[in-house]
Amino acid sequence: MKSLIDGRNMQTREDAHAELKRALALPEYYGANLDALWDLATTMRADAELTHATDMLNALKGYGCKLLTTLYEAADENPEFQFALCTDDAQEPESEWL
Repeated sequence: MKSLIDGRNMQTREDAHAELKRALALPEYYGANLDALWDLATTMRADAELTHATDMLNALKGYGCKLLTTLYEAADENPEFQFALCTDDAQEPESEWL
């Protein structure tokens, strides 16, 4: 089942990690930082897609770029973890992976 991460819920770093924790069903001990995200994403099985990425990037600026880089690099490292951006105008999940 695809996990949808909603960029509209990622307006601060804290909100971003709370949304990732919710969407990816991360454990209670999740450290809510990019290193902790890397550690979990490189060892977990998930099929995740970020919707409304522009909202997240506008709010988080450089940190949002680092977050996306972490997720994409984790997907490259771990074949059990897939990550993509929803790119259509309606912000509906897409079936193709970027």
